[in-house]
This record gives sequence, structure tokens and C-alpha cells, in this order.
Amino acid sequence: MFDEIYHGQSWPRAIVHIDGDAFFASCEQVMHPELKGRPVVTGSERGIISSASYEARKFGVKRGVTPWDAKKMCPGLIFVQSDYQVYSEFSQRMFAVMRKFTPTVEEYSIDEAFADITGYDRLYKCSYGEIARRMKEAIEEELKITVSAGVSVSKVLAKVGSKWKKPSGCTAIAPQDIETFLGKLPAGSVWGIGGRTAESLQHHGVHTALDFSKKGEGFVRAFFAKPQLELWRELHGESVYPVVDAPKEGQSSVSKTRTFTPGSGDHVFLFAQLLKNLEHACERMRAYGQVATGLSVFLKTAQFHYAKLDMRLERRSALPTDMVGTLRVRDGGDAHGIKVCG
Repeated sequence: MFDEIYHGQSWPRAIVHIDGDAFFASCEQVMHPELKGRPVVTGSERGIISSASYEARKFGVKRGVTPWDAKKMCPGLIFVQSDYQVYSEFSQRMFAVMRKFTPTVEEYSIDEAFADITGYDRLYKCSYGEIARRMKEAIEEELKITVSAGVSVSKVLAKVGSKWKKPSGCTAIAPQDIETFLGKLPAGSVWGIGGRTAESLQHHGVHTALDFSKKGEGFVRAFFAKPQLELWRELHGESVYPVVDAPKEGQSSVSKTRTFTPGSGDHVFLFAQLLKNLEHACERMRAYGQVATGLSVFLKTAQFHYAKLDMRLERRSALPTDMVGTLRVRDGGDAHGIKVCG
């Protein structure tokens, strides 16, 4: 069930976030019914777990764990080779269901999307929370997997809602209830706040998302950059990030970076994290209907030494399995990223 729902009169905007639950593993369980109710993981062919079913998560197995460690956590674990074409098909079916409720749908990644339903409470004669619930249930009926939904007045708050009761949760965060939710949420769990930013916030006595939202705009401007200011505004219920229902025009590359706190010189760990970045970048490309012709990998050490490697692909692709063979980690450090070029 979803949290208490409210009439849309107090909502300046209504944005739904739909997030697939253990998406890749769930797709495999639908395609292979014998895997239902069993601990399943995907991605081991790339040396890192990309998705773990909730049965596997009970043993501590999660995304980013190595297959070796995962097997130690759960001796009965079932490894399934990733099939991104199947996952993409499930993804497009999910987005198609969402568009039955509103044409304004942004395909954010392969397993999540935003939808703007502002004003649709009058069309459907029900609350925004009820619309989100109906959308969620329609997706689950069509795909035979579970998804979680959140609806609020901004993208960031909608994402807070979708994470609130995973799996298969549905949470409406009305304007008058924003502070209640933010007070229970660690600042580092907010979409867009990474490890370094969370660490910096803690130094300023900011531990929860509510602590951050209560800080004045002057504080945010003084200590942080534009992205953090935009997050701060979104947490206040201002819709800074619109739902974009079309691919970005003229986009020539997609990139994904990550900074480690603390830094690491473990080449196996770095390569595994690089593969995660590759997967995220490929998800975004598929969402935009694009393919890549090349890769650019960079790494920056804690001493600010910078290394970059550019590679061409043998064939155009948006699947990480077609690219992983070209990747090599050349140095240890505390930050790395990947760019896929069209």
C-alpha cells in the first residue's frame, strides 16, 4: 500500500518516479520461471554483480559485489548471464505503460523513469497518489515484475518516495509532509549527493536531508556548487528539473564518473567500479536510442595525476558486453570515469 494521499490542489506540480525492483534479476525470473523465489544474480560474466534478486539480498549480496564474495555470502546463489536485449525490451514495455497515463515520460535509465502528471488528478478524478498507484500496478500486471513508485512536487522528492518502501512500494509526499520524510533520510541518500558532498555536509553538522534543506541559501552558495544548490531547491519543493520527454538533441557523448572516499589503489576494485560506470553510461545511451563508436576512460589519482585512454569499438553498440573486452585499468587512484562517444 502507499502512504496517505492528498488532493492535488496544494500541489504546484506532480512528478512520478518509477523504479524497477532488482530489475535485471527480476526480468530473468520472469523469463525463467524456475528461478522464481530463488537467489539470482546477473553480471558475473563482467566480474561484478550488476543485479541481485531480493532472495539474494537477504544474504548480503548486492550490486557491486564480486562473484567470488557473493558466492561466499550465499553458497546456493544462481549466476545468470546478462541479456541486455531482453532487459531493454522489458524497459520499453514499462515506459509504454507509463505513457498510457501521460505522454510526458522521461526515460531516465533502463529501469527507471519520471512522469509529469500535473493536472491529471482532475482528468482521472483521483489523487496523485492514486494515479501513481494505478501506474505502478499496471506496470506490474504487464511485466510480471514489481516496481516502486514515488510521487511528489519535484524529481528529487519523487525519487525519495520511490526508495521509501522498496520493493513494491508506493509513496506520495505531499508539500505539507516534505519535512517529515526528509527528517528520516540521511543526507547521503539523497539523489545527487555523493560521498564527498555527504562528507563535507557532515563537517558542517548536516546529517539528514532535513538538516540540509534547513540551511540557508547563503550557506549552500558559500560552500557548494550549482548542482547542490539545485538539489537544495528541489528538496524545498521547487521543481528545478523538468521532466524531459524527448531524447537530448545533438548529444555526442554520454559520461559517468565516480570519486572514491577514501581513494583506492586496488586494481581489481577499480576495474569493477569502472564496469559499473560503463553500465550506467550504456543505460543512458539506450534510453536516448543511441549507440557508441568509441570509449574514453580517464583516471585521476589522489595526487591529481591524470591519465586518459581513448579506444574505438569494433562495431557500434550500446551494450556493455560489447565494450568490456577493450577496457584495462592502467593505474590506481581515487577517481575514474568513462565516456562513450557517438
